[in-house]
Amino acid sequence: MESNQKSGDGLTGTQKEAALRALIQRTGYSLIQENGQRKYGGPPPGWDAPPPERGCEIFIGKLPRDLFEDELIPLCEKIGKIYEMRMMMDFNGNNRGYAFVTFSNKQEAKNAIKQLNNYEIR
Repeated sequence: MESNQKSGDGLTGTQKEAALRALIQRTGYSLIQENGQRKYGGPPPGWDAPPPERGCEIFIGKLPRDLFEDELIPLCEKIGKIYEMRMMMDFNGNNRGYAFVTFSNKQEAKNAIKQLNNYEIR
């Protein structure tokens, strides 16, 4: 374990810890666990505009309980710039089967809804 790693980031000892650390290293986003959810991003590195307007957040449901940001983020990145993702978590470290993704603009959110509706991730 690296000494400069934040022990309070909610990742230590989690499922897929190495994959999640690689993801945040690659993207420069933060990943923080708080209040039953794990929050990725918000705002992205170098973001100097106001937060995205209403209509930029989408709901993603029916997620496999053992799926995490390391699989969902790359899928969403293909559609548009992610401002923030909130994955709802249970006390056992599994996701609750749903997440919210906020894209940088409404058009990307609309594209995500079109492309991901009934999409089978696995």
